[in-house]
Amino acid sequence: MKLKLVYISITNKVNNTLDPRRRRYTLNMNIDPKLFETIYTSRALRRFKNEPVDDEVLFQLMDAAIRAPSGQNAQDWRFICIRDPKIKDKMHDWAQTPWLRYSARYADDPSEIDKLPRSQRLSLRSVEHLVHHFKETPVVVLVLGLKDRHSTPGGSAFPAVQNLLLAARGLGLSGSVFNFPLSHESELRDLLEIPDSNQIYCVIPIGYPSDQHGPLKRKPVKEVVFIDHFGEKWPFAESQPDKGWEDKWMT
Repeated sequence: MKLKLVYISITNKVNNTLDPRRRRYTLNMNIDPKLFETIYTSRALRRFKNEPVDDEVLFQLMDAAIRAPSGQNAQDWRFICIRDPKIKDKMHDWAQTPWLRYSARYADDPSEIDKLPRSQRLSLRSVEHLVHHFKETPVVVLVLGLKDRHSTPGGSAFPAVQNLLLAARGLGLSGSVFNFPLSHESELRDLLEIPDSNQIYCVIPIGYPSDQHGPLKRKPVKEVVFIDHFGEKWPFAESQPDKGWEDKWMT
């Protein structure tokens, strides 16, 4: 597989005399538009095709993951890539525990799920599917790191997780953090012979998706980003569309 980065240069002028909502803000630098298109369209797809992830693809995935930054360059992350059906069967069973606890609220009337807002309904249905088909996942990646190695647990592991998820998208795969099997963490640790010195941060099912990536519905930047103090509004963000700048990168 040959990967080619396409760089373009965009230069636009900002007219400060215009109302902020009418100004044309753009970037004046070399950019990789495909990276932004990937970020703006990478959904958490949890339904997988019955297609294996071969060694070359899996190696590329993990080789990208370990390029992430690491506190003190410790690189203490460790990954367990699980293909063994017997192990996945066990994890499948353990994933039922939190799902049964959560879905109990809909036990009297399962159709209540279909009355939820669309984004919430679709997400819940995809989680439900993964719970019921977890053992069919082509490969499951466990992300670990040394206990007490960093002042912020997971701070040096989750950048690698994001690298992994973006690399998965680039390779035609999909994945998302799915920690339901950790409801039986002690049994999982014993099964995989994980030493006490390592902490499990997350579980990531990986496969070729049967659904499609596409636009993401998110809260506006102005609702979640503040300037200098918590709750202090950012005037620039206030002037931007609620959907953000996805139109710049969607093709």
